[in-house]
Amino acid sequence: MNAAVPRRRAAGWWYPWIFVGGMLFVIAVNMVLVAAAIGTFPGLETADHYRKGLAYNTNLAAARAQSERGWQAAIVFDADASAALSGRHAGALSVRFVDRNGAPLDGLAVSALMTRPAKAGYDLEVPLASVGGGLYRAEVSLPLPGHWQARILAAASGDRFQTTQRIFVP
Repeated sequence: MNAAVPRRRAAGWWYPWIFVGGMLFVIAVNMVLVAAAIGTFPGLETADHYRKGLAYNTNLAAARAQSERGWQAAIVFDADASAALSGRHAGALSVRFVDRNGAPLDGLAVSALMTRPAKAGYDLEVPLASVGGGLYRAEVSLPLPGHWQARILAAASGDRFQTTQRIFVP
């Protein structure tokens, strides 16, 4: 009786399995990324994108005119600590306007468009009142804490100015 000799596998028999394992890894990573992309999309999109695209050159000309005018704005948001303790999200929004020579700009119609960068439906416009000396101020109460985009819009006798700044509301 001859004893059965076990068959040896050929050298490198497992090499094709490296390719299969690599492809499975790539597919698994892609599935995780797809799930993250679908699960985190906030659904925000630009409203009226076609007309905004058509107005691109007009907007560039307005930006050049604003730059030539030389107006500057300093935006400050002072959070109300007592409001934060009571669960409200409020504070004072102040904007100081000066011309290119540093002289204060009075007589402007100023408003702030407060937008939530990550969540639609909470935007609000706040008019700012002149305090004097180029300072405009308003008390602001926001529905949610976190980061907000303050777009400041100012106008006087046909001249327009706009700037934006991200603020944090506790």
